[in-house]
Amino acid sequence: MEFAIVFDKKEEKLRQELSMLLSTRAGSVPVIRDYGISWQCLDAQPDVAESLFYQELLQKTEKYLPNIKIVGIEFVHNPGNGEATAKISCRRRENSE
Repeated sequence: MEFAIVFDKKEEKLRQELSMLLSTRAGSVPVIRDYGISWQCLDAQPDVAESLFYQELLQKTEKYLPNIKIVGIEFVHNPGNGEATAKISCRRRENSE
């Protein structure tokens, strides 16, 4: 699965942090075993996989990147090769959230 992260251009550091979380497989960081995204959801049917991935993204972002608010996610499917791209919209979390 590929990712497209939509952030305000001035939030490049946050985009990089989220990109790092997304590109890290859960269990691969020795000291922080839970950091990253579990790839188990990718074995499920597409609609189930999308839902599981979204829930994982929300949980891990809240835990490891509390300054990022996930606004929404859209999955774009390529019928030619069966791949999907997750377009993730996010912003900086306000102090009151």
